[in-house]
Amino acid sequence: MADSYYSRVNRDLLDAIPLAAAFVLEIGCGTGSLARAYRTRNPGADYFGVEIVEEVAREAVPYLTHTVVGDIGSAETRSAIDNVRGNRLFDVLILGDVIEHLPDPWSVLSELRNRMTEGGTGVACIPNVSHWSVLLQQLHGRWDYTDEGLLDRTHLRFFTLETAIQLFRQSGWSVLDVGARTMMPEKTDDVIKVFLPLAKTFGINPEKLRRDLSAYQWVIRFSSTPSVSRAAADNND
Repeated sequence: MADSYYSRVNRDLLDAIPLAAAFVLEIGCGTGSLARAYRTRNPGADYFGVEIVEEVAREAVPYLTHTVVGDIGSAETRSAIDNVRGNRLFDVLILGDVIEHLPDPWSVLSELRNRMTEGGTGVACIPNVSHWSVLLQQLHGRWDYTDEGLLDRTHLRFFTLETAIQLFRQSGWSVLDVGARTMMPEKTDDVIKVFLPLAKTFGINPEKLRRDLSAYQWVIRFSSTPSVSRAAADNND
């Protein structure tokens, strides 16, 4: 399973994880590749992982302090985490390509916030449904699900940058900053040249249009303290 979806390392997500983390919780830890990469940078971190696929979770065991098999959307899985962590609170939460798979990400994010230290940091990677490739499909009257990617058939929720930020705020978090992951730069530039002249016609800020069409995924850092850096979140609206 070494080259599978479960074993990839999202380098942008890795770089967003605070290096001083002491107690990390990763939801959707896969085979433990991200944990392994992070712990080469911060060997002293206690790193907990949750993985829904048992076969995959078994591969993660050597790289994590503790691995829980289960669906983070279930109270049973969250209780299993609580039984292991005791009264200790996590200072970092990682959600790499997870939120879009959850039936109710609002309640999951709220529940996870209750298990974080005050001022704890979260990092998430979320697909951008405003990407030009999705828009192009719709202009052709299509919305074709695939095995992976922006329209992965296992995705249950779809977000723009604005609605992703709203998701975190409604769940009791504040957004610190946002980064964009881009793919296919040359084709992206060609598409933007076509759509950019339409920005004025539709009353859209040209830079916002460029940003939304270009980003394949959003890497979002957020805080468990709701009042933290609200201005930073507002600037990304």
